[in-house]
Amino acid sequence: MTLNYLRSKLEQINQEGLNRSLSIHSDEVDFSSNDYLGISSSSAFNTLFKDKIQRIHKVGSTGSRLLTGNNKEIQDLENQISRFHDAQSALVFSSGYQANLGLISAVADRGDTIIRDAYCHASILDAMRLSHANSVKFKHNDLADLEIKIKKATGNVFVVTEGLYSMHGDMPNLKAMSEVCHKYQAHLIVDEAHTGGIYGSSGQGLVYEKNIQRKVFARIMTYGKAFGYHGGAILGSVELTRYLINKSRPFMFTTAMSHHQIAGLSVAYDMVRHADQERKQLKDNVSYFSKKSAYNRELWMASHTHIQAAYVLGNAKVIEKAAMLKDEGFLAMAIRNPTVPVDQERIRICLHAYNTMDQIDLLLDNLTQ
Repeated sequence: MTLNYLRSKLEQINQEGLNRSLSIHSDEVDFSSNDYLGISSSSAFNTLFKDKIQRIHKVGSTGSRLLTGNNKEIQDLENQISRFHDAQSALVFSSGYQANLGLISAVADRGDTIIRDAYCHASILDAMRLSHANSVKFKHNDLADLEIKIKKATGNVFVVTEGLYSMHGDMPNLKAMSEVCHKYQAHLIVDEAHTGGIYGSSGQGLVYEKNIQRKVFARIMTYGKAFGYHGGAILGSVELTRYLINKSRPFMFTTAMSHHQIAGLSVAYDMVRHADQERKQLKDNVSYFSKKSAYNRELWMASHTHIQAAYVLGNAKVIEKAAMLKDEGFLAMAIRNPTVPVDQERIRICLHAYNTMDQIDLLLDNLTQ
């Protein structure tokens, strides 16, 4: 009975054009990964990492942070993170997804209200489901609608947004949003998954660039994107960190990062701090891409960031276009509904510091065929 049930569900997924499978990518020109600065494949990263792990005498952390998994190295890492982002305190998690779960499910209680942007990431939605708070969404990047929702909210109010939306390539007006939140004493939470490492004078993130660190309740950093590694962290006050240590179930009941993970993330921070040339090259590539695609703007999603997209309507058609690009040697993923609304299906383009202008030209030629 169970297998028949699963088979019927899988058949339904196939009929809706939503089947997913695991693939290995190696030879294609990368216009898909989140490794925006190229740190994950950097020879300098590998050299620094190998040098650091030679001094490690234990592999596993042996337990959660509250049991035997805490150590000087992980506390040094958290101090390094908080200093870099100009935050009072930092608490690391195994992933950005887990950090969102650990933060939002813990801070909002029954009778409180979480108000999130309509386009927020799945991890934020899942975190809201785990919370006992009321959950509300506001229209994407619409501060007027946000203000309406805040006025109707009860209890402690938490507003959740992202620094850059990964399926749309656009950004909120963070400074104005922080002012709205301050006006109504709402707590602003910013997921910086796609802005950490890129924005700010040395990659500290968009909140830092806008100089609103003290006006934000919490920032979530994710290290599988521009940092070229993995893991996540919550930045905030000392009181927030102390509270999460006591109340965040994903933190309390998860084995701590291994010593190798701690070492690698520390190296990733050193790499990001000194990646000025890569950030400049990425910015130049974004400008070049925008200029070259301007002649056919009806095809393109409006974006001035390193995330771009070409509309190819319909699940079947966008899958076909992605397959054609792969055959031509380009890796650019099809984004289907329900990830995006019906008739907004698209090929998402992630630009990187290591993409060349010739590669961008060839990609654009193939996309407009």
